[in-house]
Amino acid sequence: MKKLIIIIIIITGLISCGNNTNNTTTEKTQHTTAVSNNHDQHKHDGHSHGADENHDSHDHNCTGHDHDHEGHYHNADENHNEHDHEGHNHDEDVEITSNGIVFTAEQAEKIDFEVRETVMEPLSQIIRTTAQIVPSQENEKIITATTKGVLTFTDKNLVEGKEIKSGQVLFNIESSNLADDNMNLRFEDVKAEYEKAATEYERKQNLAKDKLVSESDFLQAKTDFIKAKTVYENMMQNYPDGKQTMKAPITGFVKQVLIPNGSFVEAGQTVLTLAQNNTLYIKADLPSRYYPVLKDITGANIKTPNNNNIYSLQDLSGKLISYGKSTEVSNPLIPVTFEIQNTADLIPGSFVELFILTQSNNQGIMVPNTAIVEEMGSYCVFVQHESDIYEKRIIVKGITDGFKTQIVSGVNPGEYLVTKGAIIVKLAQGSGKLDPHAGHVH
Repeated sequence: MKKLIIIIIIITGLISCGNNTNNTTTEKTQHTTAVSNNHDQHKHDGHSHGADENHDSHDHNCTGHDHDHEGHYHNADENHNEHDHEGHNHDEDVEITSNGIVFTAEQAEKIDFEVRETVMEPLSQIIRTTAQIVPSQENEKIITATTKGVLTFTDKNLVEGKEIKSGQVLFNIESSNLADDNMNLRFEDVKAEYEKAATEYERKQNLAKDKLVSESDFLQAKTDFIKAKTVYENMMQNYPDGKQTMKAPITGFVKQVLIPNGSFVEAGQTVLTLAQNNTLYIKADLPSRYYPVLKDITGANIKTPNNNNIYSLQDLSGKLISYGKSTEVSNPLIPVTFEIQNTADLIPGSFVELFILTQSNNQGIMVPNTAIVEEMGSYCVFVQHESDIYEKRIIVKGITDGFKTQIVSGVNPGEYLVTKGAIIVKLAQGSGKLDPHAGHVH
């Protein structure tokens, strides 16, 4: 009986154990299916975490989740890069607008910049030539010896360019060692004649008070005294101690020294030349074909070769002095002379470029020379279309007066040109690109 009971208990336990095993297997299968479903849901939705409660017991699946999660952010970065590539491309150059060159108002404020409207205006017939600066007659003095003798300069450094003051003693002429025209003897004679005339005049003046001498004798004595006094004072002033003393008649500079110090000179011989630079002549020689238009001269512009400065006749308070009315066989050119005040530090003897303006009935477009830029043998200007847009325009030049140049073709009246700063606009064109950050704020 006991055996039977034991057998029943064993069978019952086996049956119970089999049921537990099946339940366990079923639970495991259900759990695995649930985790797999939850994991797939995360992969498709990208934000579902239904398997979090089983996270600790299924690390391999959670690791796969992290891997996919990292891949999700990687794709987002790729989308961001694609956005940058399409919206903010910094690798390609920004082309200059097809309408012209961009030159902003901010750039223009930093330089000497000017835009001016082109207009039709009267054109002068311009004679372009080379002229020489020469001293005017009133500003040049030739100093000559008034007697013969040995010349001695008071200043041993009296050379060309030396500045001289009016009244300054330049040289002495000593003639005391000469047999004739001895200045010492002549001075003594003049002095004696003066003293004699003075005594005779004084004597007859006293006699005339008592009516003891005729009026005619008294007047003759007075005349002789005045003449003797004049000669004596002249000798005292110019020939003190029996020597000729020459003083400078003007303030200026020594232009030329013709006699060496210590040389013997004759009366009337040129010793040196003094000059001033206050007033000068500009002298040009023109071919005879220009003679018909010389009567219509209205002005002139002067360009200096050393610094390329340009002055109008009005700038130098100048005027036309004359032009030649005839020519010679040896020199068939016609001289034209202008007078100017030397406020431009011009040097007598130097050469300048001269633009002589004559009256004309023609009209055209004249622009400042600063508006024209040379580019590989051709000439161009920059026309303003909008406030910041400029177009390069190839032109053909005409006449020039030194300040302005005629534009024969390439520009129309009423257009606005860059007249100052054109070379900077050209450089802006040459850069070939604009600032890639311009107009965009990050």
